[in-house]
Amino acid sequence: MSISKILVTAASGVLMASSLTTFAADTVYGNTFTAGSSSTTESIAGTTVTFTAKTGPDLDNLTNGKFSFKPGQDGYQGVGVSPIKGSDAHVGEIDKHEWIIADFSDARVVSNLTLGLLFDGPEYNDHHETALITVTFFDDTVSTFSLTAIGESTATWTAPFGTVTNLSPASYDMGGVWSLDNPFGDNAVKSFALTSPANVKQSDFTFYSVTAVPEPSSYAMLALGLGLVGFLSRRKANRLYA
Repeated sequence: MSISKILVTAASGVLMASSLTTFAADTVYGNTFTAGSSSTTESIAGTTVTFTAKTGPDLDNLTNGKFSFKPGQDGYQGVGVSPIKGSDAHVGEIDKHEWIIADFSDARVVSNLTLGLLFDGPEYNDHHETALITVTFFDDTVSTFSLTAIGESTATWTAPFGTVTNLSPASYDMGGVWSLDNPFGDNAVKSFALTSPANVKQSDFTFYSVTAVPEPSSYAMLALGLGLVGFLSRRKANRLYA
């Protein structure tokens, strides 16, 4: 086989491998988790992500919890956490000392994160409810950001990137659903953890969905493959008509 054919074959392989994942933007919905399970592994954007329900005071002191649900509002139903044993007055919510942790098996960029049941009060005697999101990037740096409902259709997001959109007003019998587009920028993540702050009274929420795409380097690989195939094709055509 000639060198040019080898290069074409290699470039085509790069192109095919990249195209299988690069254009895949997948969404995982919390309402598909199995109630009572402590973890579930889902396929997302060409890799796997394991979601785990945990309870405990902080990320270094956790035990297994279980996924639980409450009726959806305004057509939105997310997933919460309950203890493995004992009663729980807040089934289907992520309260203080309750966590949902997502661990990615390969680098992925979170393009959207949607959370529900974040209210600004006084619908459930809750006021300015906050979701804490701790993310571990693929360079092992760790950051914690917060999403706080400050009105029926307004919320604050403390990260330097991302856009908050209200999908359902945070009023009684409605969803209080908030969409975070590009919440961590174009930075690939290893994991993220969702919990409520321990120092905010009655703050709670649900995990609705997450959408992920391959990291930017995958797009660079695809562009390289396309460019190499185009270059070799033009070179072959020039030889034919020389």
